[in-house]
Amino acid sequence: MDKILNKSETGTTIDTAIVLSSSGVFDLIGGSDDSAVGALTRVGGLTLFQRTVFTLQHAGISQILTLVGQEEQSLRSLLDGDPRLQAVIRWLPIREFPPLDPQTWETMASEIKGSCLILGCHMVFSPSLIESLRDEGREGRAVVAVGRPGESGWTGNPGVVMRADPHTGGHVPRVVFWDWQHDKLERLEEGKDLARVADLVVLPARLLGISGAWSTPETSPIRLALEQAAAEGVVQTLSASAHGYQDARGGGGLHQAEHTLFRSLQSVDGTLDGFIDRYVNRRISRPLSRLFMKLGFSPNTITLLSMVIGLMGAACFAMGSYRWGIIGALLFQFAVIVDCCDGEVARLTFAESRLGQELDLVSDNIVHMAVFAGIAWGTYQDSPAQSGYLPLLLGVMAVVSTGFSLWSVNMVKSLKANALNWRRLRQRYRTRFDFILERVANRDFSVVVLACACFGVLPWFLWLVAAGTGVFALMMAWSLYRVRSFQRS
Repeated sequence: MDKILNKSETGTTIDTAIVLSSSGVFDLIGGSDDSAVGALTRVGGLTLFQRTVFTLQHAGISQILTLVGQEEQSLRSLLDGDPRLQAVIRWLPIREFPPLDPQTWETMASEIKGSCLILGCHMVFSPSLIESLRDEGREGRAVVAVGRPGESGWTGNPGVVMRADPHTGGHVPRVVFWDWQHDKLERLEEGKDLARVADLVVLPARLLGISGAWSTPETSPIRLALEQAAAEGVVQTLSASAHGYQDARGGGGLHQAEHTLFRSLQSVDGTLDGFIDRYVNRRISRPLSRLFMKLGFSPNTITLLSMVIGLMGAACFAMGSYRWGIIGALLFQFAVIVDCCDGEVARLTFAESRLGQELDLVSDNIVHMAVFAGIAWGTYQDSPAQSGYLPLLLGVMAVVSTGFSLWSVNMVKSLKANALNWRRLRQRYRTRFDFILERVANRDFSVVVLACACFGVLPWFLWLVAAGTGVFALMMAWSLYRVRSFQRS
């Protein structure tokens, strides 16, 4: 059959999702294959339902229709008064809107323009998966998220696999859905082009609620809609594996889902992390982040805890002895590790905020200035006759330069917040400021402090930090001066 597209669907932005809280998309008849995992199961500090809602919202979905069962009140209480929630939630009790009744889907279709996402909430996935699905389904195509063909160990939907039809060609393959429970295993293993179907699809609203000669009262309307889309040749496949998808059901599913969430942080943090952050600090911070989430610590609480530990390290440096220098360096290194946790917890629990970012930046600089001052005072106390006031002078230079750099970074952030002014800047200034902002987030120098403390050469570190912060501050001052001159001209 030739491809059929409704004109109202073409180019329409997909902004509606239908969430099945009591079952998966492909197991509406029997419910989830693992009753221990459901909408109220917690993974990474949030229930799977909360994680689904906030991930959809983060990806640009503004309306969420929820087919909900007996857990309705519990799910409502999770979101009531939550400041993170911006999307509109509509609750549709399954006692009034049975998911196997085509009229339920016809009713929802009347609320949807173009296409919609349909998914369960027993999995984790990244916003990029939703963004890709929205993009691929924009022209009225049905989109099926799948694992890679032949991929072993991928936990997708346990009941459904698919095979792309090689005869259609192009990038819109027709697919044949096979049910694991009703087809022989040998048949499913015939070819390597088989792939498990993820419990997340995009469907044009016109296909919701359709019926056919092959349908029965127990046939899933979603399955019928996908088969109709396959018959029309409008099915597009998309790899879910490339976007942090992990089904939490089945043996080890919860552990794998949490592992997938923490692994996804690497790609986010890796752009700003230094070598030590990436290969040392993050390996320790992630178990700590799990602990902080279990204890219910907010990201801002973790930021303040990191600052307190850093200030304790600065006080140890000020004692002016080799032993206290080692203790101070270890505390400072631990503060840096804890400082990694606030961002991890914020991203995992969708608790990122402008206040949190500002608090993180200010607390980091307070700790750095206190550590520089503590090392300077400790060095002066340890050998005042030999070095005189030079350690204090170097400490003042480092503290003042760090304070000026903090002010300069805030100026750059204000400039970057104004998109028009930022675009008007010459490319070399934008590149330079991006480079500077990346270096501000680098915490690798904490290892230099620890090494200097172990070798008893903290006074050398004073020279390094005074020169480094001074050069950084001068570079910031010159760049801002040139930008101001450019804007005035």
